[in-house]
Amino acid sequence: MSKRPAYLKSKESSYWIMSALLAVLIWVVYGYAVSDIELQSLVDKSELKGRTFQGKVEDIFLPESKIAVYFMQEDETPLVAISFIFDKAGTAYDPQEKQGLAVMAAATLEQGADGISADKLREEMQLNGIKLSFEAEKDLLVGKITAPRQNIGYAAELLKLILAKPQFEKKYVEATRDQILQTLAAEQESSQTQLKLALNRRIYGDHPYGRNPLGTRSTVEQIKRSDLKQFAKDKLAKNNLYVGVAGSLDKTEAADLVNKIFGDLPDEAMVEDIAEVNIDWQQAVDVIQRNDGQKFAMFAAASTCRKCDDFYALYIANYLFGGAGLNSRINQEMREKEGLTYGGYSAMTIGDKSNLILAGFSSSKDKYDEAKKIFLQEWQKVREKGFDEAELQAAKDYLTASYNLRFASTIQIADMLAYMQKYDLGSDFLQKRNTYVESVTKEELNQAAGKYFNNNLLQAEIGNFE
Repeated sequence: MSKRPAYLKSKESSYWIMSALLAVLIWVVYGYAVSDIELQSLVDKSELKGRTFQGKVEDIFLPESKIAVYFMQEDETPLVAISFIFDKAGTAYDPQEKQGLAVMAAATLEQGADGISADKLREEMQLNGIKLSFEAEKDLLVGKITAPRQNIGYAAELLKLILAKPQFEKKYVEATRDQILQTLAAEQESSQTQLKLALNRRIYGDHPYGRNPLGTRSTVEQIKRSDLKQFAKDKLAKNNLYVGVAGSLDKTEAADLVNKIFGDLPDEAMVEDIAEVNIDWQQAVDVIQRNDGQKFAMFAAASTCRKCDDFYALYIANYLFGGAGLNSRINQEMREKEGLTYGGYSAMTIGDKSNLILAGFSSSKDKYDEAKKIFLQEWQKVREKGFDEAELQAAKDYLTASYNLRFASTIQIADMLAYMQKYDLGSDFLQKRNTYVESVTKEELNQAAGKYFNNNLLQAEIGNFE
């Protein structure tokens, strides 16, 4: 049986080539992930329930490279994990004529480096227990690497080469291009994907956020190896870098490791900012006629920013409305009571230029109209009546108890540290997060619900509406 992580302490005493290449990328880059839908029983049975976060996060600044790092030492597991983010290097920052560049770069970055073939790199990583992946999000290019403690120095050498002098071997670039083109073709057969793309276009129009992050067939066909190399040269730099390190090493070793990997990158990224978003919230419902056994609906409303004062109030309101799985308002009313859908959801998404509440459901053709009616009624109820104290307390209990599940592995901790830097949450965020949730009052909750669950609700639906 594995040891209990040292960074979690009981209240009474001291307490990861990329996986699923395009499937993961497609889900991540759309930003439609439905959060907080874990079953309550998972929390109830977890050995992490009821424990508080005690790990010390250290803020390291490397003056010679001007890189800032969030670091946490965790010696119980003989692993080291590094999560790193390159800002303004995501899919929204692709050139108009080269849409899909960030996704292709993320999928092929480790396909050969200076003096080392892609096959040799893969062999070396497998032999040394090194795991490396890259993902293209809307605003960000995200990478992560893990290795056993004794091999992290070698892992750092390989990653340094990959970032500084990637080769993007031709056969792997072409294989990735073919997979992306096949995925673009397959998207035409998926009602849910077509609905997501349609709503995205409805929200953002010609703004880069409105693109298919995979690009189009014509733009993907235009991407060359030289474009990928230029992408790495322009986007991978020190001034747009955020780093989180966790594992079995000390502060000095962590600083040396980060300097070794990232210290020779260019000082400044060659990136241009994108325009601010201007959304017309008064647009009519986008109805897409398609022969399908089910009908699908998606909705979008404005949300709050990550560091805004009402973030946690809205976070709880979203959880209660559609983020709590079968326990959420819409699932209780639409599924459990009426049997109109297999499930509905809502989620908050965060972007540099736009923050949204996204929600949706699917239903059979004969039950769809009634399901949509109830969904809109519940949205209105949240706005007009809000939530009561019992609902608020139940949400707080779950959201605080389930939070520790996010720290079950070293790479999850490193991920959190990197995103804490990106969103300027502070090195003490892990200790304070549950306090932020617990401090939300019913008045603050319902004020946020009334403000954001408003009539400015964009809708798109797909199915057989004849």
